[in-house]
Amino acid sequence: MSLTNQQRLYAEGRFAGLSKKDAALAAGCPEKSASQAGSRLERHPNVLAHLARLKAHESDTVSGAGRDAVPPGVDVKAPFYEDPMDLLKAEMNNPLLDPKTRIQAASALLPYLHQKQGESGKKERREEEAHGVVTGRFRPAAPPQLALIK
Repeated sequence: MSLTNQQRLYAEGRFAGLSKKDAALAAGCPEKSASQAGSRLERHPNVLAHLARLKAHESDTVSGAGRDAVPPGVDVKAPFYEDPMDLLKAEMNNPLLDPKTRIQAASALLPYLHQKQGESGKKERREEEAHGVVTGRFRPAAPPQLALIK
């Protein structure tokens, strides 16, 4: 599963030093159930992974910052993609991911690689039809070749 906006906000709040309840409130949880939501989010694998990435990034950029133990199953050296299409291709071809995630990545990538049938406009279709008609004897003459006279 991917990191939701609420999970991201909670992890960033915890990283900033907020308590579980305050981070849950900052993430948009209702005040009545904020402490329960904070405890639930604290154990969520996506939140743990995002916190590990934040801490790894801080220890790489800030000198003297200590690095906490990385939770099991979190790869902080995972590749970073500048182009979203590269990320989607990598996710689509990753055999370690579940098939549903791979299919979602392929579906998101599909419109950028292939055009839908019948997606061209009226003008484009008319031009294509016109190119098919003007062949043979009735095709327009080539433009004249202009040469420089010396």
